[in-house]
Amino acid sequence: MSNSLDVFLNDKLIGKLSKDNNGGITFQYLKNANRILSLSLPIQDEPFENKACRGFFNGLLPESEHTRIAIGKKYGINPKNDFSILKAIGYDCAGAVSFFDSDDGELSKKYLKDSYELDYKVLSDDELEKYIIELPKKPLYTPYKDMRLSLAGAQDKTSVIFIDNKIAIPKNNTPTTHILKPMIYGLDETIENEYICLKSAQKLGIKVPNIEIGQVNNLKYFLIERYDREIIDNKIKRIHQEDFCQASNIISAYKYQAEGGVDFRQCFEILRKTIFPAKAINQFLELMVFNYLIGNNDAHGKNFSILHYDNGNISLACAYDILCSQVYPQMTKKMAMKIGGYYEHDKILLRHFERLAEENNINFTFLKKIIKNQCEKLPDIVDEVINQFPNNIGKDILAVVEKNSKRLLRGF
Repeated sequence: MSNSLDVFLNDKLIGKLSKDNNGGITFQYLKNANRILSLSLPIQDEPFENKACRGFFNGLLPESEHTRIAIGKKYGINPKNDFSILKAIGYDCAGAVSFFDSDDGELSKKYLKDSYELDYKVLSDDELEKYIIELPKKPLYTPYKDMRLSLAGAQDKTSVIFIDNKIAIPKNNTPTTHILKPMIYGLDETIENEYICLKSAQKLGIKVPNIEIGQVNNLKYFLIERYDREIIDNKIKRIHQEDFCQASNIISAYKYQAEGGVDFRQCFEILRKTIFPAKAINQFLELMVFNYLIGNNDAHGKNFSILHYDNGNISLACAYDILCSQVYPQMTKKMAMKIGGYYEHDKILLRHFERLAEENNINFTFLKKIIKNQCEKLPDIVDEVINQFPNNIGKDILAVVEKNSKRLLRGF
C-alpha cells in the first residue's frame, strides 16, 4: 500500500501528502506549485510536518465518530487515521482539493478535469427516501464504483446534484452541486430552524446560499446550494475553499475557542488577507451580530470559510450552518467565541461589543450602527419569515430574537 497521496487542486498536481513514521502526516508542495492549499500552508521548499499541516487536512474529514467508524468498516481502515480516510474518500472534498494514491496515476487522469460535464442518475422518490433514511448507517454513501465523497462536519449529510427540481447522484466523479441534510434526531424542527435563520439573514442583506425545504413521501430534508461549486454552460467547476479552523491550522476537535479554537482576533486576521479586507470585515461584522441576535451559540471557526480563486484572490464565503441553538434546552448556553470577554450569551451587553471592537481595531461607531439596525429590524423579519410556511418552532426563535435585541438596545 502506498504511503503517499498526490494532492490536486482541480486537475493540477500541487504536492504530496505522506504518512510519517509516527502515524502522522507530512505535506510538501511540488517545485512548480503556484497556488496555496491554505493560509496556514504558504508555499515553501521544506515539507510541513504533522503539527504544521494536520489542521488543514483533518478539517476536510467528517467529525462524527460514528461516520468515521462506518467509513473504517467499509474500507477496512483505522477510523482515527486521517491519511487512510483521505485515501479512501478524498476524491471529492470541500473546495477543489482531491487526493489520489501516488502509485495509481491513471486513476487521477481518468477522473480529474478543470470542469466537468454533469453526469448523474436521478433518484426516484422511493430511492431518495431510502437514501436519506440510510444516511446514519451509510454516511457519504453513493452507489457508484470509485465515487468517494468527503464532507466535513459533525451532522449527518450528503452531497448530491440538484437539477430540474430533481435529486440526483453524481457519476464518474462529477462534482456535486448541493448539500442535503436530514433532520437532526433529538432536536425539534432543525430543518425549519435553519431555514428560518438563513432566510432571515438574507432579508437583512447577509449573503447566504440558495436553500429550500424538500419533502419526499413523508420525509423532509434541507437542501443547500454549494458555494464552492459553479455551473457555467452545463459544466461544473470546483472552487477551492477552507474554513477558519483550517486557515489557522486547528483540527476540528478543537473548533471551540474554549478548547483552543479560533477566536474573533484570528477571524479578523484571516479577513485582512482577503482581496477586499474592509468589505470582508464589514460582512463578517454583520454576520457576527446576526449570530448573536438569532441565538446561534454554535458559530465556531468551522462555520466560517474563505474562497480561494484561480487567480489567487481570496474572499469571504457566504453564511451557512446557522441554527437558533438557544431554543433547545439540551444545547449549551455558552457561545463558541467570546464577545468582550464572555462566553455566556445573557451576560453580553453593548459595552462588550465595544470592548471587542477596541481589541481588534474595529470602528465601534460603524459596529454600533449594525447592531442598532439589526436589533430594530430583525424581530419583524423573523416574524415575516415564520409566517411564510408551516412550522412550530418559529415562535420560539422569535422570542429569542426579541429578548436578545431588547438587551442590546438598552445600551443605546
